[in-house]
Amino acid sequence: MTCDRQIDRPEITIHSVRLKDFNPPRLEVDDGTDPESDIDPSLTSAIERDQSVKEVDRPLHYGEKYFLPSDKAELTRLDRQHMVWTRALDGDLFKAPLVAPKRVLDVGTGTGIWAIDFAEEYPDAEVLGIDLSKPSPLDIPPNCKFEQKDFTEPWNYTNTFDLIHCRLLFSAKHDARQLLQQAYDSLAPGGYLEYQDMYGFPSAVDGSLSASILEPFFFSGILGLAHLGSTAVLSLPLYKQWMTEIGFEDVVEVHRALPTNGWPKGRYKAVGEMMLSNIRAGLGGLYTRVFTNGLGWSAEEAAEMVGKAEEHMADRSVHAYFPIFIFYGRKSLSAA
Repeated sequence: MTCDRQIDRPEITIHSVRLKDFNPPRLEVDDGTDPESDIDPSLTSAIERDQSVKEVDRPLHYGEKYFLPSDKAELTRLDRQHMVWTRALDGDLFKAPLVAPKRVLDVGTGTGIWAIDFAEEYPDAEVLGIDLSKPSPLDIPPNCKFEQKDFTEPWNYTNTFDLIHCRLLFSAKHDARQLLQQAYDSLAPGGYLEYQDMYGFPSAVDGSLSASILEPFFFSGILGLAHLGSTAVLSLPLYKQWMTEIGFEDVVEVHRALPTNGWPKGRYKAVGEMMLSNIRAGLGGLYTRVFTNGLGWSAEEAAEMVGKAEEHMADRSVHAYFPIFIFYGRKSLSAA
């Protein structure tokens, strides 16, 4: 089985999805002299799941709107993912220059961990997290609440927000430009939208990715997502332009990286080690359905390719990473 069994989308090619001019700062290959990271082993350990349930049969509560499973193992992975992501963002929950936010909306809140962390850091802010399924964490700060809501439908909130935060929505089926417009309409004058997402096709700091199975694997994933109606990931390089056209001011684009393993030196080494654990826990959950439902592969064919990709992810001679885009922009103080 190879990645050649794809449904033709002539407008989408490997060449067209390779990013150009993406430069995450301080991402360099470890030449063997860098010490190993001191990351807590619990953050890189395997995430256990019920092996009696095949990947293709894991529970999926959201129909065709979200392609990842919704079991205990996936919730654990999402919390770990938050830690990886925050570390990649220099320990920050956001990059926008906020001053004393009072009302905050977290779109696609998942387990609610970002909303909870923000509420604890800003106890004077009211934080609302929304998702297709209402999370139920054990300890919720009094200034944080959650609501079951499909973010692709009209929000219709009476009060506006000082910050709207969106993160890792590429695996949810939605109209990206419509979401940006809805966020703009829901902001208070002077409020910020911050949109953080991962580009679903890997890059490399050198040519080491070209001989790897990872490029055809993730290209197949992009084709599968496209056939399932999800092309938002391919639109990420356009978000700054779209935000400006919608009316956002002072739009900023920031680049960071998620290395596929511990191949970099410096602070990115720990990020890569954590990311490898997260990939191993999440790759089958997403791409099994993308390949079977989007490309018509059998469950066995999908499992074989996922297994091969997981092996290649751990190869430190492949200096690959997933690009992170962060965009933030402000609604004009004079906007209605």
